[in-house]
Amino acid sequence: MSKLSEKFAAGKKALAERQSVEAKGTISPTSPFARAAGPLHGSVSTMKIDLLKAEIDALKAANPVIKIHPNEIKASAWVNRHQDSFKVPEFAAFKAEIESAAGNIQPIKVRPLKSVDASGAAKYEIVFGHRRHRACLELGIDVNAIVDDIDEKTMFVEMDRENRERADLRPFEQGLMYARALDSGLFSSLRKLSEEIGADPTNISKAVSLARLPEPILDSFESRLDIQYRWASDLKAALEKEPDLILARAADIKKQRLSGNQLSSQSAFNLLVGKSNSSSKSVARKVTVGKRVLTITELDRMITYKLDILGREKLSKIEKFIASVMAE
Repeated sequence: MSKLSEKFAAGKKALAERQSVEAKGTISPTSPFARAAGPLHGSVSTMKIDLLKAEIDALKAANPVIKIHPNEIKASAWVNRHQDSFKVPEFAAFKAEIESAAGNIQPIKVRPLKSVDASGAAKYEIVFGHRRHRACLELGIDVNAIVDDIDEKTMFVEMDRENRERADLRPFEQGLMYARALDSGLFSSLRKLSEEIGADPTNISKAVSLARLPEPILDSFESRLDIQYRWASDLKAALEKEPDLILARAADIKKQRLSGNQLSSQSAFNLLVGKSNSSSKSVARKVTVGKRVLTITELDRMITYKLDILGREKLSKIEKFIASVMAE
């Protein structure tokens, strides 16, 4: 039996004992089974998360936080941060906070590497805290970390629990993490994965289906971090029904982006599944000079100019003027 299984078994036993004592009405305020009033944590999912959280809290109390140079720490094989997550303003603000505090106040968790890393520099692997490690790496400062020698499955479960507790992973990132665990055989099935991490199998299935979308579909969005759980069913159904049509639409979206039409991710989704872009409203205005009319239409951050027929010389002047404005 693994250490994690032993902990869960012990937790179940403790839970059963507590419920038995409660049923007899003999709990005293000083009893180890006493707890604040509230819903019973009887479900497997909630109990596992509670046990894992308690394990991390105990680990923090038992293991000292040490400083490690970020170059000595490498990302986990289950790394769940897409590179786009390090390019957003939120990460810049997060890094600024760490810089102002002269380090990450909340320590990351790492485990010792069993063999020498290919680079020769890394001695540890991240269990959780990839963003905090990346921020310290870019700032060139030591990382506050807790070291714990745990097995692969425990590592995955703790990483997932910590991410869901913080609620800052995007659907695509979460799905990518789950898909890698399933593809590697770390868990024999989606149901087993659900049981081990204490998460709803329906949500896991949606996340995995997003991560497994064909590359042309994923490239249709401004960023893969924009993809929403609620889009999973429509995208999956559309691909199963008319895969060639959906891929053709994805190719058209790519052409539009290359031509300068900055479609939002929501608009890209609507185009892919054939929904009307009800969230986008066109705004048109007209400029009249004499008998000539210029119509300016704004739709989804794209501006279209329509004007009466002009001579080649005047069109050339307009094109040069627009080019000069774009170059500013």
